[in-house]
Amino acid sequence: MSIVGEATSTLGLLGKAWGWLRDRVDPARMQAQRFVQAFEAYGIARQQIPRLLPAGLTLPNAAFSSPDRLKGHVTSALLDWAAEHLAIHRSWRDGVGTQPHLIEDHYKAVAGYRDWLAQRIEQVPLVHRFVHVWKPQGAAMGPDAFGPVCLIYEETSDGLDGVEFSRFWRLSDEWPLDHAPCVENMVAAVAIARSLGLLVVGDELALDDLRRLTAGKALIPDLQRQRRGRWHPEDLIEPLAGQDSAWRQARWEGALDYLRQAGIDGAKFAGAPLEIGAASS
Repeated sequence: MSIVGEATSTLGLLGKAWGWLRDRVDPARMQAQRFVQAFEAYGIARQQIPRLLPAGLTLPNAAFSSPDRLKGHVTSALLDWAAEHLAIHRSWRDGVGTQPHLIEDHYKAVAGYRDWLAQRIEQVPLVHRFVHVWKPQGAAMGPDAFGPVCLIYEETSDGLDGVEFSRFWRLSDEWPLDHAPCVENMVAAVAIARSLGLLVVGDELALDDLRRLTAGKALIPDLQRQRRGRWHPEDLIEPLAGQDSAWRQARWEGALDYLRQAGIDGAKFAGAPLEIGAASS
């Protein structure tokens, strides 16, 4: 490594150490910094935040110009509102939680996905909905696949100035591709999402980015801008002609077992919606 490279690396480590120490001695500033960071990640500039504030939380525009100016205005009511508006953990903003995103993980209990998604459809009807399945770039789905697979639920609605605004939930937590039950749960969740009319989108990201997401070190909208390719999760349910495999068939059989436990007739999935019982069943 060159002298310049070593110096840059050292300065980077010193900067991280200083940031960690500053957050420890000034938690109010850390809350303010994460407040602004999250809104900017979601495509909302700091000078736009006052336009979103509800009555009773009005603050001057200048308060959002920097974390140092905002920290004196941080209140529990402001942080609670931001957590609800972005669907972000309040504990992460407080610096005591490791995960920024809400996680709705129903591993080996896929009826929970049916019930939760049906509840979201009923409670928030006027949005566009997507389920994203993120896997490592270049990792073909098969017995040699490795790295995390990440399921993400997205709700998109109208935002400021005609720009779409999305909120995200994680639907999986530390699911490795080399663990068959995780893949089978993913396939079952994809089947349920499609049966409820949700568009399922497969994307590829760098392995390190997926690991950062799993560890709570990255925000989903930031990573969306780093997507590197597409794939088709539905091929694990209905493969293209001549592209089936024993591995794919085994994963679909495993997914069918989870669907049957949820009261879903997976045999009727191909070419038609699944028959799903009432969300309360």
